[in-house]
Amino acid sequence: MQVVYSEYRGSKKLKHVGSAHTDEDLALLRAKAQEIIEGEQQSLDLGIDVTPAGAGSKQSPLAVTGERAGYLIDAITGAYRALGFDAATDHDSVFADLVMARLVQPGSKLDSVETLAEIGVASASYATIKRRLLSYAEPGFRDRLTAASAAHAGIGPGVMVLFDVTTLYFETDEADDFRKPGFSKERRLEPQITVGLLADASGFPLAVGAFEGNLAETRTMLPMLERFAGTYNVDDITVVADAGMFSDGNKKAIVDAGLHYILGVRTPDVPYPLQAWRKANPEAEYTDGQIWSTADRSGRGPDGVPHSITYYQYSWDRARRTLKGISEQVDKAEKAVAGKIAIKRNRFVDLKAPKKQVNWALVEKNRALAGVKGYQTSRVDLTAEQVISAYRQLLKIEKTFRMSKSDLKARPIYHHTRQSIEAHLTVVMAAMAVGHLLEQRSGLSIKRLVRTLKRYRTFELTIAGQTVHAASPVPTEIADLIDRLNAPDLPH
Repeated sequence: MQVVYSEYRGSKKLKHVGSAHTDEDLALLRAKAQEIIEGEQQSLDLGIDVTPAGAGSKQSPLAVTGERAGYLIDAITGAYRALGFDAATDHDSVFADLVMARLVQPGSKLDSVETLAEIGVASASYATIKRRLLSYAEPGFRDRLTAASAAHAGIGPGVMVLFDVTTLYFETDEADDFRKPGFSKERRLEPQITVGLLADASGFPLAVGAFEGNLAETRTMLPMLERFAGTYNVDDITVVADAGMFSDGNKKAIVDAGLHYILGVRTPDVPYPLQAWRKANPEAEYTDGQIWSTADRSGRGPDGVPHSITYYQYSWDRARRTLKGISEQVDKAEKAVAGKIAIKRNRFVDLKAPKKQVNWALVEKNRALAGVKGYQTSRVDLTAEQVISAYRQLLKIEKTFRMSKSDLKARPIYHHTRQSIEAHLTVVMAAMAVGHLLEQRSGLSIKRLVRTLKRYRTFELTIAGQTVHAASPVPTEIADLIDRLNAPDLPH
């Protein structure tokens, strides 16, 4: 018989008590082991017969009448309330449970009931969830969540919001008025929907919108911005987005709506300010972080201020990566022209020439542009550094989208009608917001946080007619994590 003091990664600390050959010897060793375990502590007398069972008999195990992953439940519930979602949904417990289930283990409506039961939450029935789900697609319900998110993020006049879109496909060949084939981010051919996401500068989600699968990305932005501005009564918004989100008409519509934009621009040719600089400095090299600017040539306002400004910045690291890629493509192009490898897709192979050849003019143009990135904005009051810094925040909304697709499994597998799909996305958006706050508080990914806290549980046992509460021991580092989750949030 041995007493185990601790166990960590397969390594045990233990004390050998002795060996028994008879029931009497075994009883003595058990008593000695109990004394070692209790040490100087007194035993709690619960009126239980702890006399060793005789030969051939079996002792019944203690019955666990209740089990709960309390630390995990409290962390999610605390973040949900801190965001104001409890009040925004009029204390809708069914919606709160669906958000919790989405964070713990994404799945179907029926799966959510089992997921919550597994961590000790008695949720509504499957029938109740089905009945209540469609109400979460109502514009008013979603607008209240958007308002709560905006309030938490401290949205006010002059706010910058990030915008991006993704596509979610359906495993079906039958399209309808909502699920339609279109340009897929995942290069799928199945019917899909287009999902737009507005986030603040930290990547915290503010609003989500669902659109037909074949709708151009440029046509998703303005409706979401206008609805967001109307919901939260903010008319001074600067949207930060990638170049693919903007057409000339889109930019004009945003400016006409009284909004502003910051976007990345494609540079197919060497921009004029770089050409002028190179002409004036033929022997000089670009310096890391060097910036050039050019005002909008289409006109200026009545006060002489240009409608927009485009900044170009050179990055040594970006140039290094780009030049490496160009060299690899040129090497493949030369082999393809020589007939050593098959021609697949290579932009430097000129197939229109009388004889296939490497397009060296295009190679040199791309090398001249290596490391140069363009940024255009209607916020002419901002410095170049402020504009570029704002654009770089788009990485955070991309991270938010990745979390929604991977950890939260946003793709609506079990939904087929537009109303149920939009209800599902409402749950996902709320889960993204709660997950974002939990990640900020803990410093862990939501997936790792759930996996960590799920292990530490409280139990209820019935012993001799009495209810006894027990809990998994909490290591110091987990106690520190729990303290961080319960600490008040700093201003956003």
